Amino acid sequence: MHVSESDNASPALSDGEDKLVVPVEPDSAESLAKRYRLLVELSPDAICVHEGGVVVYVNPAGLRLARAQSIDQMVGHWITEFVHPDSIPGMLERLASLGEEDTATEPAEALMLLTDGTTKLAEIVSVRTEWQGRPAFQVIMRDISTKKAAEDALKYQAALVDHVSDAVIAISAEGVVQAWNPAAEKVYGTSASKALGRDLTDVIGAAFVPREALALGGTIESVHRHRDGAIRNVRVSVTAMGAGYVLLCADLTAARRAIELFGTVVSELTEAVLVLNPDGFIEMANPASATLLGLDPSTVPGAHLGSLPVMFPNDDIRALVDHMRQTGDGFTGKLATRTDGEHRWFSVTCKAFDVDLDEPRAIASYTDITQQVLDAEQQRHRASHDSLTGLLNHDGLLKQLDTQLAPDAERPSPINVHFLDLDRFKIINDSLGHGHGDQVLRVVAGRLAAAAGPGSSVGRIGGDEFSIVSPGDATGSASARKQAEHLLTAITESPIDTGISSVRMTASIGSVSTTEGENRSGGDLLRDADIALYYAKQSGRARSAVFDVRLRREFQFRQQLEQDLRAAIASPAGGQLGNRYELIHDTATGRVVGMEATLCWHHPIHHEIEPNTFNTLADHIGLGDALGRLNLSKALHDLNNVFGYRAGELTLAITVSPRQFCDDRLPQSVATALEECGVHPGDLRLDVTETAFAADEFSEGIRPLDQLRRLRELGVEVAIDNFGAGYSSLVQLQQVDVIKIAPTFIRDLTTSHFADTVIQSIVAIARAADMTVIATGVETAAQLEAVAAAGCQQAQGPFLHSPESAAAAAARLH
Repeated sequence: MHVSESDNASPALSDGEDKLVVPVEPDSAESLAKRYRLLVELSPDAICVHEGGVVVYVNPAGLRLARAQSIDQMVGHWITEFVHPDSIPGMLERLASLGEEDTATEPAEALMLLTDGTTKLAEIVSVRTEWQGRPAFQVIMRDISTKKAAEDALKYQAALVDHVSDAVIAISAEGVVQAWNPAAEKVYGTSASKALGRDLTDVIGAAFVPREALALGGTIESVHRHRDGAIRNVRVSVTAMGAGYVLLCADLTAARRAIELFGTVVSELTEAVLVLNPDGFIEMANPASATLLGLDPSTVPGAHLGSLPVMFPNDDIRALVDHMRQTGDGFTGKLATRTDGEHRWFSVTCKAFDVDLDEPRAIASYTDITQQVLDAEQQRHRASHDSLTGLLNHDGLLKQLDTQLAPDAERPSPINVHFLDLDRFKIINDSLGHGHGDQVLRVVAGRLAAAAGPGSSVGRIGGDEFSIVSPGDATGSASARKQAEHLLTAITESPIDTGISSVRMTASIGSVSTTEGENRSGGDLLRDADIALYYAKQSGRARSAVFDVRLRREFQFRQQLEQDLRAAIASPAGGQLGNRYELIHDTATGRVVGMEATLCWHHPIHHEIEPNTFNTLADHIGLGDALGRLNLSKALHDLNNVFGYRAGELTLAITVSPRQFCDDRLPQSVATALEECGVHPGDLRLDVTETAFAADEFSEGIRPLDQLRRLRELGVEVAIDNFGAGYSSLVQLQQVDVIKIAPTFIRDLTTSHFADTVIQSIVAIARAADMTVIATGVETAAQLEAVAAAGCQQAQGPFLHSPESAAAAAARLH
C-alpha cells in the first residue's frame, strides 16, 4: 500500500506489486483514488502518516482521538509527542520490523498521549508505505479504553464473587452444583473440583429445595454440615437465575457462638447490666446487679427500676428511649447514692436497642467509680500545681490572679506581675540531660518562692518560664523594677548544683504594675508582662523591662498591623498584596531563564511594609500558610495572565519561610495551586532559607528532610536560598535541586580570595550532585563575569535586573 500527497493532503491507496492490478482508464483510476481518500477521511478508525518521525497527515478520526482542535496541533509534530514514554520502545521495535513496503505489524496495544495532556489506550497497526515517494509509516489506531474498562469490570465482578466472605453457589434446576466460590470451599470444606457436578444435598449435608425457600421469602436459616461432619448454622438467600438458582450462604456458626459467649461474658462482668422495657420494668439482669445495686434476682423479671436504691438518670424510661431512638445518642452520666450509710458513686450508661420495634428496649450498665472520684479530687490539686516544682501552674496562677483582681476581692492594691524566663536553659538540657535540667528548675523555683516574699504567688508557667505576683505600692513601676532586680539576683547570686556540676543561671524578666481601681484581667497582666519580657530579651540576657506607655504603643502598633495584615490577606484577591519580580539570567547566554517573585505589602497608611516584617508577623499569628498560599496563587496567576505561560520556558521561584516550609500542609497547597492554574510542577521552584533546616526551632512541624522528599515527589524544584549563611549540611544538599549562593560571598568575590574559594567549592559540590548554582545579589559587571567563570549557571541581582511589577518584567521578555 502506498500513500501519496494530493491537494487536500489525503492519503491515496493503491495496489502493491504482489496484488493483481486491473487496468483502468485514467478517469476511473482518479475516481478510485478519490473513493479511497474519502474512505480514509470517513474511517471511524484514527489514521495518521508519519515520515522521518514527523506527522504529515491525520484523518478526522485521528484528530478526535487526540482531542486536537485543529490539524496544526498534530501535523508537523514528532510522532513521539503523541505516544506515552512507556509505549515508545514498543513502537520503535514494531516500526523496525517493517522491512518491506506494504508490510504491517500485528495489532498491539499502546498508550497514547492526547493534546490535552491525558492518555488513552489504543490498538495500533503500523503499515510501511510511502509519502511523496519517500518511505513513511501509516498508523491505524482504535480506541480500546471502553473495551478494556468492560473487561476490567467483568474481572472485578468475578473477583468480588471469589473474595466475598459468604459462600456463592450456582445450581441447576435439578440441584446439580455448577459454580462454587472459594468461600464455599471454606464453609463446607470441599474444593470446587470435588463439588462441581455433584448434587447439592450431598455437598452441604442437608436437603435443600430452592422453590420452598423462595416461597418463604427467599431467605431461610438452616443447618448444614462441613465435610468433616461439623455442624454449620447457615443463612441461605436464594435467587432464581435462568434455568437454575444462585445461593448465597452466610455462615452464622461463629455468630451463634459469639452470642453464647456474650451471655457468658455479661454474666461474669463486675458491672451491673439491666435490660429495661419502656415502662421501666427490669426484664434481664446479670449477677453483678445484686452486688452493686441490691437487686433481688428472684424479682427478675418484674422488678421496677424505681425500687432500686440507685436513682436512674430519667424516671420516664419511655421518654428516654424515644429520645435515644430519635437522636441515635445514648446517655452517659454519673449519679450518687448511699448504701448502708456509705457514699458511693456510679457511672451509668444507657443505650436504646430494638428501636425499630413498637416496644423498644434500653440497656443500662452501672459501674462503681467511687475510687475514681476520690482520685479525681486528689488530682484537682495536681491540676492547678506543677508536679516538678510544686509551684502553681499556669492555670492555677491565672485563677488565683483573677481572684485577686475581682471587684469584691480583699487584696493589697496595687500589685506587680512578673514574667521570668531562664536564659539559654536549653543548653543545660542538651549538655547535662533533662534530669539535671529538672534539678535546676527545682532550685530556681525554691529561690523565687523565697525571694518573692509574703503575700506573693509564684508559678511555673511552662518549660523554663515562671510568673510571680507580688504586692505593689504607690511607686508603681519603680516597685515592679525593684522586685524584678531582686528576683534576678536571687537566681544569679550563687551557682546551682546539678549533681554532676555547678552552673550559674541568668534570667530575663518582664514586669507590669497596676494602680488602685484599675480594671484589668489576670490574662491582660500576664500578656503585658510577657510583652515586657520580649523587649528585655531583645536587649540581651539577664535584663529586665517594665511594661509602660511606649511598649504599649509599640504593642498596639503591632496589634494594628496584625489586624491590617489579616484584612489584607482576607480581602478579595489580596488587593494590598502583590508580587514584584526579579529576572534570573543564564550566565553563559544572558537569556532570561526564570524569575523570583517577592510578595510586597502596599499598606494604605504606612505605605511599603518590609517583606521580612510582615512575613515574620504572619508566622507569629498563624497566617504564614495563608500568606504563602496567597503569594503562590498571585505568582501563578501572573505567570499565566501576564507572562504568557508556556511549559518549560521559565522557572517561577517563590520564597518559603522556615515556618511555612515545616507546615505539613505545604505540599497539598502547592499541588492544588498548580492544578488550578495549569502550571507544570517542574516550572515551579520553592526557595527555602538554610534556617528552615534548624528543625528544633520548628519542632511542631514536619521534619525538613521529610518535607523535601514530599515536595520533590510532587515534581517541584527546591532550592536552598542564601546558602553559606546558615545551617545546611551535605545530607540536605542531596535533597535539593538548586543552590543560591548568599549575596555576601558575591559582594566579596572580586576582592576576597576566601569568597572566590568558597564559591568554587560550592560549584564543585553542586556539579558533582547535578545541581544548579545561582549567584544572587550581583551588583557589577565584574561580579557577573566572575560568577560565570566560577561555574555558576545562573545569576540575579541589581546589575541584571531590579524587582518590578509583573507587567514591567513581562515587557522585558518580549
